[in-house]
Amino acid sequence: MSILKKICFFYLGCFFICLAPQVWSQVTAKKLLPRNINVPFLNQLAPSISGDGNHLVFLSDQVSSKRLNMMYSKRTGSERWTDPEVISVIDNSFEINHLRGYSISYDGSMLFFTTLKSGGIGGYDIWMVRKNGNSWSQPENLGKPLNSDAHEGDPSLSPDGKYLYFMRCEKMSMNNAENCTLYVSEKKNRTFWGEPVALPANINSGNAVSPRILPDNESLYFSSNKSGGQGGYDLYLTRKEDEGWTEPVALSFLNSEADDRYVSLNAKGDVIYFSMKYKDKDKIIMAKIPDEFQPLKIFQINGKILNEVTGNPEEAYIQVFDVETQKMVRAVKAPQNTGEFYVLLKSGEMYDLSVNTIDKSIIFYSELVDLRYQEESEYKNVELKLKPVKVGTTFTATNILFEPYTSNIHEASVFELKRLSLLLKNNPDINLEIGAHLAEYKSDSIQSDPDLTEVVIDTILIENNLELSVDNTLSSDTDIYTNNKVGIDSMVMVQKPDSSMVFVNVNKVDTTQVLESSNQPFQLKYTYHNDRTEAEAKAVYDYLIEIGVPSDRISYKGYGDTKPLSDVESIEKNKWIDIRLY
Repeated sequence: MSILKKICFFYLGCFFICLAPQVWSQVTAKKLLPRNINVPFLNQLAPSISGDGNHLVFLSDQVSSKRLNMMYSKRTGSERWTDPEVISVIDNSFEINHLRGYSISYDGSMLFFTTLKSGGIGGYDIWMVRKNGNSWSQPENLGKPLNSDAHEGDPSLSPDGKYLYFMRCEKMSMNNAENCTLYVSEKKNRTFWGEPVALPANINSGNAVSPRILPDNESLYFSSNKSGGQGGYDLYLTRKEDEGWTEPVALSFLNSEADDRYVSLNAKGDVIYFSMKYKDKDKIIMAKIPDEFQPLKIFQINGKILNEVTGNPEEAYIQVFDVETQKMVRAVKAPQNTGEFYVLLKSGEMYDLSVNTIDKSIIFYSELVDLRYQEESEYKNVELKLKPVKVGTTFTATNILFEPYTSNIHEASVFELKRLSLLLKNNPDINLEIGAHLAEYKSDSIQSDPDLTEVVIDTILIENNLELSVDNTLSSDTDIYTNNKVGIDSMVMVQKPDSSMVFVNVNKVDTTQVLESSNQPFQLKYTYHNDRTEAEAKAVYDYLIEIGVPSDRISYKGYGDTKPLSDVESIEKNKWIDIRLY
């Protein structure tokens, strides 16, 4: 080989050596968490992350090499986490816990775990602790019938908090579980859970363990050692379909010859957290999930509720209704000490979201969340400063809508209208004015836009002294082309003898008298426009009267385009309703 060829091969080889790590990272998209989480020379494993990606629970031997402690850390930036702290209310003894058998709820407020601690129902039971600010409550057993004489473990709470997925096994120990079946139990109230129901046979084949319900509430990850896998336990994906679940599909992008079990996803569903060996130690890894293995698209809101006057957090209930079915799909509470809340919604529907404080003298917050055409998962972080009920206060009733090109109230408005009624009931000393507004007034001499549904007809007096015939005059409320009634009118139309038309100004002439004398010629001028504000305000007024609001406590007015939008970004429509307290 010539010297020139050797040099070429040398540089080509260097190029591929440099390129190889980049190609590998593009394919696997794996990344270590920061060093204060993945402490060097120690083990960190089995991560569980909240839906908003801000709360992390994992096991580590950094406190004692003789045991794995359950640790908690909170995200403080895109790449920053607080130094982990031991969750001391949980006994981390090897002898009583099913290691890795825990998960944090999507809102980060509850932690479920598996233990043999005293006070249980049978063998290993599922227990729970609640997060209260910077501390955790004492453990609570989930009780019968969820827990039984057998062994229950590896719990996973659904995003809406209504269902708990878990495994029930004949045998269980610190690290192993045998002859397991996956179940789901529905929550009956704050304390009790319903009778568990086994998932279908296409899921419960082999030894099915470690279920993880995904953010869309319809996709499920789980592990199984059934035949056909890559070795040990492999991860699978199944989705709800009609009354059953689809045939499980192996997570080929992640499965290995080792046991693949304990994983966790953020609510966006595009990143998975797990642990694997790295330089002879277990480390927490995050990896990109291929599209086909991701849950359905979702929308999540992480919020904080404050009193606008005091700046203090407010205790409140957050409710979400499906507009089409008018059924409640979410109900969460923001505690008084923080005012924080987390809501997760799946795509495909329109939702009415409202915040109602425990203090009835504070005005509610509302928002219509339209996810019918959502293409990507979204995350929204909000700080809501709520106004007190006070004479002179004005706020926008954002969830009052009208059918297109009419003053008919849209069905999505029913929740907002009921909130206005309740606001008056809870505050008997105030009244409210319903003000309908228009951002952009449009008009034309013809109906050139479907939004131009209203018509004004003006009488035009011909200013010159032409001798005109008034034989073809029309009544003042009749369309000159169809003879249909078109509305109140102060004009008539006449033609010149040659059938031509002349437009002139009106000088406060009495139309009736002019017609009777037949000496002054007139013509009708039509102006089509989109100002339905008076009719819209009246429609809201009528609805409130219909549901029992006293007529002496409300009034209405159509303002047209006389008032500019107070917040253009928050009202993405041409029309809106303002409520003024008086």
